[in-house]
Order: sequence, then structure tokens, then C-alpha cells
Amino acid sequence: MKLTYKVLHFFILAACLVLQIAFVENLKLFSVNFDLVLVTVIAISLMDGAIFGAFCGFTAGILLDLMLGGGTVGISAFAYAASAFIAGKLIETGLKQRILSFAFIIFLVTEINLILVSVIHYLFNFNIAISELGLELLVKPVCNIILMFVIFPLIRIGMHREYVIGFHNKEKT
Repeated sequence: MKLTYKVLHFFILAACLVLQIAFVENLKLFSVNFDLVLVTVIAISLMDGAIFGAFCGFTAGILLDLMLGGGTVGISAFAYAASAFIAGKLIETGLKQRILSFAFIIFLVTEINLILVSVIHYLFNFNIAISELGLELLVKPVCNIILMFVIFPLIRIGMHREYVIGFHNKEKT
């Protein structure tokens, strides 16, 4: 049963990869920075574990690099795999699986991903604009948190987990 969910999640990731390339890349012209693949990889990592999430992140990143071109192949693969692994390990260290925790993880991992990719581009002597990076550090995490409310229910299809928004108080009898 768990293998069936992993295969389903991998196909959802493939569909998100196609949507990212065909649709979301065109929204960057209007300063809307959704990263559909990153949010999906984080969701898979949170639901299926850090190792499977890192595998999905590496696969999606290498396909994204090969399909978009125009840069060094492997940067997105490394960044997505590292992001998925970090998200999976954050849940394993004791963060509760709640919506606020998921929003915090999306925010934190998106910031780490942006900084990691910028540092790698800087090390390979690509031109990076600090002002654009500053705007992206503000806008992209917010866009990804909004996108979380669409992707996470897709990933949780069929799973029997219930998530609460905030604190859960136990009634004392």
C-alpha cells in the first residue's frame, strides 16, 4: 500500500514538473515566483520520508535542468534533493505534522533553496543581481506557502491522516 502511494506521488510530481515548465515559468515575467516542483518535493518528503523525497527532488531537478537548459546541469537537482532532505529531517526531529509547521517548513526550505542556488551560481561565476535576489527572498516563500494549500491535499489523497491548524488541546476527564 505504501508503494502505491509512492508511485502515485511520483506521478503527481511528474505532472507538476510539466506544469512548472509549461505554465509557471511564464509567470516569472510578472514577478510571481511559484515553485511548484519545490513545494511538491517538500510535500513528498514530509509524507514519504526524507530519502524518497531526496530521490524525487534529484530526479525532478535533473529533468528540470535538462528541459529548461541555459545553465549548469545539476544545480537544481542538488538544490531540490537537499531541500527535500532538510524538510524530511525537520519532521523527523520532532516538528508536529500540522499546517503551521508545514508553512514554516515551506518558508524555511524555500529560503535555504534560494540562498543555496545563488551561492552555487556565484561560485560558478554567473551574474547574480542582489536586488532581484532580495525581492525573490520576500516574494517566493509567500507564493510557495499559498501553493502549499493546493499541493498538500493532492499528496494526501487516500492517506488517513488528519492535520490541525494550530495547537490541539486534550480534554481532561
